[in-house]
Amino acid sequence: MKKILVVALVSSLFSAGAFAAACTATNTVSVNPPIAAGSQTAPPTGQQCVCDGGTAGKSTVNGGSGQVITVAAVIFTKNGFDVQCSSNTIVSYEEVSATAFAVASGSRKGNQSFVGASNGGAVTTSAKCTGTNDACTGGNVGTAQTIASTAAASN
Repeated sequence: MKKILVVALVSSLFSAGAFAAACTATNTVSVNPPIAAGSQTAPPTGQQCVCDGGTAGKSTVNGGSGQVITVAAVIFTKNGFDVQCSSNTIVSYEEVSATAFAVASGSRKGNQSFVGASNGGAVTTSAKCTGTNDACTGGNVGTAQTIASTAAASN
């Protein structure tokens, strides 16, 4: 059930529109190192960049499809999955706790950032973006991610 919710939240953001650091809006692929099946290494914490505003391409969460996190980590997603990034999208997530997950997104050609969290599952607009011609920046998505993570933690 958790995986379905996470995929739904992340997928919703892609159609509407961070890994060891927040998104910079300069690349397209994740910078998270792959996590091998049965890994004894916990996934990174904090805001994780999935799509960094470049061309369309594949990215991964927690090592990608088929990867199972077996190490005792306080994370929401125990199974990795693949993500297809659309061109110009900036998407991040945070494993807030074992029971909370938050996502944020924006488009370099759009003018709104979006947020969603596992405590209710809704994806909604967050704020008007502040880049050139109101385009979203990595900073806009980072701010939205902080809002989403705070909301997820409050449940």
